[in-house]
Amino acid sequence: MRPHIAYLLAPLPPALTEANSRFKTRIISGRRRVEDDDDEVQLQLFSKILLNLEKDATFDALHAGLPFKWTETEPYDTVNPFGDFRQIDFKALWTFDLPNDILLYINRHHRAHIPLGVLRSSPVTLGDMESLGPPVPPLLHPTLDSAMPCWKPQIQVDERNSVFIYRILRDFDYQWRHILRNNYNTITLRVLARAIIRLSTLDFEIREETGSRHGVGGEWVYITELPAWEPFRTDIVPLGDVHVIVCHSIQDGLSKAKKHIASQQSIAAVKTTDYTHKRLDYIILSVKHIVLCRAIGPYELEHTAPQPLFNGNPDVEPPSKLALDYLLWAITPAVSLVNTPLLSLPVEVQDIILGYASVGPVAAAKTGCLLSLGTPFLWKDGPLEIRLEDVRMDRHQWSPVESQLWFPESKVGITYRGRA
Repeated sequence: MRPHIAYLLAPLPPALTEANSRFKTRIISGRRRVEDDDDEVQLQLFSKILLNLEKDATFDALHAGLPFKWTETEPYDTVNPFGDFRQIDFKALWTFDLPNDILLYINRHHRAHIPLGVLRSSPVTLGDMESLGPPVPPLLHPTLDSAMPCWKPQIQVDERNSVFIYRILRDFDYQWRHILRNNYNTITLRVLARAIIRLSTLDFEIREETGSRHGVGGEWVYITELPAWEPFRTDIVPLGDVHVIVCHSIQDGLSKAKKHIASQQSIAAVKTTDYTHKRLDYIILSVKHIVLCRAIGPYELEHTAPQPLFNGNPDVEPPSKLALDYLLWAITPAVSLVNTPLLSLPVEVQDIILGYASVGPVAAAKTGCLLSLGTPFLWKDGPLEIRLEDVRMDRHQWSPVESQLWFPESKVGITYRGRA
């Protein structure tokens, strides 16, 4: 039996919205396992619940009448489980979006929607719903309102860091692809953006599992799971001398950058700033794309062309090499350099020392990046290829070390282990 998933979206009362500005919509999630009921039967049931009701009574009627088992914990966003092979576990997704008075329906073949007002006024069928195309929304490439040629900075990134960090970022795109390939709200945007910056600056820990483990299965990241780490608290985040602007739209991010730089400049600063040597001012990060920009005058910015970053479709459109280069080059000045006498040793000796820094090679490679020591990581554990783990496997005392990436408050969902 494959379950139907339901989300019930309702506006928060004004008092609760003011108390916690992060949340403007209440999201209730539920599931229902059915034997042979098809989606048409489900829709007819929803129609019966809403028929002849007033709009104001919609939430109470759905919450009480829908045959779903509601979870106690309310998620901060909806999740679309359709779009890759894991979708086989689910039959359909129904989202009752009360703020927009819309019912959204998704299965493994397509998306469709219908105004809830239609369900309140007459019986409906699936044929009455308007098709929105495939189950995953198409990626929209940004178009910028600028006649100025795009900035093309001279990018140089450390090979040691790029070999290590780019692999982790690409695996992040893969593990959280069910979130990244879909549309998401502002909280999720800030959650994802914070993870990207933390991973890029090596602001995470690696927990090494060396013992035995039996009977603990399941995916490291489940297809309906939301990230559990904390989001950025604002849309403009200082990172050393640079500001990260988190936005859904690159054009909106550029507008915020222009307003921000105007608000930061006094008349004295305008007169004394040397714009000819400015390296970078802003990272415009929509998660799906990245743009870098810098001031070339007191109220004027130049920017790079948008580059595709994390779209949750690594097989078809992985993060571009230039996008990752932009990201690493932009955040490098914000990473504190550690001066160590080991830098004077031959690189071969540095590699030997790093081999004693941890049980597994992944943690040792991170140490090498932080201290600028050793050769670029080969992603090997002796003769074994280090691979991303999808599921928790049984372990024995002779199993290769398992390297789990963690933020202080939550797992990242990325785990590595050597495989033959």
